[in-house]
Amino acid sequence: MVSKNPLVQKIAGGGIGRELLQYLLDRHLAFTDEEYLESLVFVLSDPGAEKRAREMLGLIPPPVKLQYVQKRDADLKVADFILQEALDSGDAAILSLIIQNQGYPAEFLLRIAAQGGSAVLESMLENQVRLIAFPEIMERMEANPACNPYIRGRVKELRDFYLQPKAAEAIPETEIIEELATIAAEEKKKDPQLDVEQVKKDALTSLQRINLMGVSERVRLALTGNKTDRLVLIKDANKIVQAAVLDSPKMADDEVLIHVRNLSLPGEIIGKIANNREWTKNYTIVLALVENPKTPVNRALGFVKQLHDRDLKLLARDRNVSPVIRVLAQNLEKQKEKVK
Repeated sequence: MVSKNPLVQKIAGGGIGRELLQYLLDRHLAFTDEEYLESLVFVLSDPGAEKRAREMLGLIPPPVKLQYVQKRDADLKVADFILQEALDSGDAAILSLIIQNQGYPAEFLLRIAAQGGSAVLESMLENQVRLIAFPEIMERMEANPACNPYIRGRVKELRDFYLQPKAAEAIPETEIIEELATIAAEEKKKDPQLDVEQVKKDALTSLQRINLMGVSERVRLALTGNKTDRLVLIKDANKIVQAAVLDSPKMADDEVLIHVRNLSLPGEIIGKIANNREWTKNYTIVLALVENPKTPVNRALGFVKQLHDRDLKLLARDRNVSPVIRVLAQNLEKQKEKVK
């Protein structure tokens, strides 16, 4: 759940007495609108509370629901309620935001594909990674009466380009071995018990399986597979497969950091990481992005200003970073010295 309020969590867990339920339904609790949203969804299953809960949910301001469905950690039961409400009312704004959120299950997109209007279906075309990974979404779109010739044409293009029943270009084993040696060395520092040989063995097993797959299967695996699968798939020559790795809802900060420190990855991948607001809340990732020469200069310049004094001094003397970044670090260092 998004809420850290223990009372909301108690309600969601079913541990709510009749007195507390009545306080909730009378709106006598010191809750924010978002906390009421989460709590009320979890009492809809109570026959005695359902009618009043639905009335109150209808009064929750639309911006609260819009903001909620954009959260990667949104509770799926609450998001499911908002989704169904949006489908019933034809709220294209909320449906489009749900489509963009990679944290939601494919089942959400299947429902939108079957019931959404033409504008919503067109926005769904922008989420190519999901459509390629789950072709059944495109089938639902085509069966939808709102599907127009333009949408059908785009769907056909995706099928012709990505869904051919043949194996995609093989990922070279040499690249994986070299990459794993570097990654394993770094991971071993954090976890001395790490079995490096087992990590390599698992990666090569995954590689053999992946090299028999087509593009669509690889994209789906990038979204649903494990960390080892993603470490192999990030080396795929196909950009849509690489993009799917970053779109995986399972990607954690430590894994993102591995990719940022990988100087062999293309600039598009590093740029996508640099533009992700959630990941760039992590200071270690920000520092690694500043040090990676493939980070877009405009993003790197902004990150430099966030650095701690010690890292700023080291950056100002680092000949391996871009001269533009180094000069900015030197200027910021001088400004801080003057203030002192």
